Amino acid sequence: MIRRVTGAAAGMALLAGLVACGGDTGTASEATTLTYWMFQDRTPQAGEVVEKLRADFEKANKVTVKIVKIPKDDYNTKLGSAVAAGTVPDVGILDQPLVARYALDGTIKEVPAGTVDEKAYYKGALDTNRVNGKLYGLPLDHTAVALFYNKKLIPTPPKTWDELKQMAAKVHQDDPKTAGIVVPKGDGYGGWMWPGFVAGAGGSMVDEQGKKILFDQQPGVEALQLWVDLLPSSPREITDSDKAFENGLAAMTISGPWDVANIKDQFPDLQFSTAPLPYKTEPGGNIGGENAVVFSKGKNAELAWKWLAHLTSAENNTALAQALGGFPTNVAAAEKDAATFGPDQAAFLEQLKVAQARPALPEWIQINDEIIAPAIEAALSGKKTSQEALTEAAAKTRALLGWNG
Repeated sequence: MIRRVTGAAAGMALLAGLVACGGDTGTASEATTLTYWMFQDRTPQAGEVVEKLRADFEKANKVTVKIVKIPKDDYNTKLGSAVAAGTVPDVGILDQPLVARYALDGTIKEVPAGTVDEKAYYKGALDTNRVNGKLYGLPLDHTAVALFYNKKLIPTPPKTWDELKQMAAKVHQDDPKTAGIVVPKGDGYGGWMWPGFVAGAGGSMVDEQGKKILFDQQPGVEALQLWVDLLPSSPREITDSDKAFENGLAAMTISGPWDVANIKDQFPDLQFSTAPLPYKTEPGGNIGGENAVVFSKGKNAELAWKWLAHLTSAENNTALAQALGGFPTNVAAAEKDAATFGPDQAAFLEQLKVAQARPALPEWIQINDEIIAPAIEAALSGKKTSQEALTEAAAKTRALLGWNG
């Protein structure tokens, strides 16, 4: 669901020399034709990247890669229908939260040992494909959120929670019409961001192996209380206004790399920058992005894994990730091409080094949207204390999962 828009300079640097080519020749036999489903191209330039990667793979392996591009909003529905009908592609993109569901019901294959060097990938990104300790796919691109700050109001960004609270309070004290920060809300988006703060206090959301809920323990309570503590200096009557940060009504906000280009384009006079999320005990972050998996009922599993290794290699992953709207998941690719992302993207690269995968539970989207998000809002609205809200949310989660811990 999370997208990233890169600057023109970065796009030109990566796309230089890439020419639209390749395609399904229609002459290869079924045994040498690989069917790959992906989201529809974001831009014509992104399409050129995909076509170049396909042409290179076809030439090197003397095969045909048939790429089917589907609008993102329709993708999961079409894929679900294909799974039900037994007409799945060989390989395809899969949203991170769906990997656990498809792995547990046998729809996708486990990654064969020796297919890739797992150390070549950022741990958080690779772990979004791990279910019950087994790997079921490869990460194509990933993204995270970071702190955006108005350089006129916040010359040096906060590194710790204490600094964040102090700076937010000073901004609001100096000008009561300006909020310190746009505090996230108790909705699905806020629920997706919140684990990055839990990680910043040294915590985790759940222990899947031990079947224990952890987000109601001290790190989770402290993370939620931080948001509550920021509200007096960041009243919602200010931050609820349209584009409060962009219009200079809030000194800081939390968002993803897709907003860098948007703000520069729509608010060219705003002097802002980005920084890693402040933390209490250690750097932490959340994660989003796309994975790719091989379907159990596909016809060319060996070729499919080879294709995914091609897409996520040190040579190709940056171009692909930018085409998809994210950052490379291959460490060597990210380090090699870091300069092409620009200074405003550096904070997100740092976040991705410490990003933690969402719990590998088929029910996690429901838990995030229907249990955790309302708990966050209950605390932010003052209806419950942070501990009360999370204790109740943990009990609901245990009941949904059938866990005792």
